[in-house]
This record gives sequence, structure tokens and C-alpha cells, in this order.
Amino acid sequence: MSRMPVTARYARALLVALGLSGIACSVRLTAAAAVFESGALGGLVVGMLLLAATGCAVLAVTSLAISARFADGGGAVRRGAVVVGWVIILGSSVAALAHHFAWGAGVAPGALLVALSSGAATREWFGRSRLLNA
Repeated sequence: MSRMPVTARYARALLVALGLSGIACSVRLTAAAAVFESGALGGLVVGMLLLAATGCAVLAVTSLAISARFADGGGAVRRGAVVVGWVIILGSSVAALAHHFAWGAGVAPGALLVALSSGAATREWFGRSRLLNA
């Protein structure tokens, strides 16, 4: 198989989209922390906003790094994409329960990423033998 299957290409595009949305989320949470008026619990709320922004940024960088390795990566890259999908599913579910149901919008792309990364064609693509560069 010399060409990346459609499922792997869609998973890669989804990782890029999730990475870019993670960057946007991180910027939004950081901006909210910057303009937050401190009161009795102001420091705690700012700290929680910055912690959430850091989590979004780490997940965004991880998503973009994994998508960059899709063309030549092995099984670890595919498993990384599955892990990113599950982290997005769980994080969105918790955010929907804790804050607002709109934060649960990430469940669908996360589940789609897990499904695309776990498909037979994608597994075969990442399991293929590669030539070593001498």
C-alpha cells in the first residue's frame, strides 16, 4: 500500500482541526483569565482558567505533532491518535457535565477520531513495512 487510505487521511485532517481548535480554546481561556476581576475567590478561578488553558494547549500541540507524523509514523502514531481521541471524548464529557452542555461538542470529533484511527485500513497502513533510509 503506497498511498495513505482515506480513513487515515481523514483522521489526520481531524487531528489538525482539533489541534487548531485547541489553540483557539487555549487563547480564549487565557484571555478570560487575564480580564477576570478578582474577588474573594479570584485567584482560584484565574488559576483554574489557566490550568484549563494549559491542558488545551498541550492537547493541541500533541494533536498537531501526531498529525505531522502520520505519513511515516508506525503503530505508536496510530495509538497516539486513539489516545488523543479518548482524551477529547473524556474531557468534553466532563466539561459538559461540569459547566455547560455546549462543551460536550468535542465528544463527536473525538469518537470519530477513535473510529477512524482504529479502522482496519488505518491499522494496515501503520503496520506496513517501511524501507530504512541508509
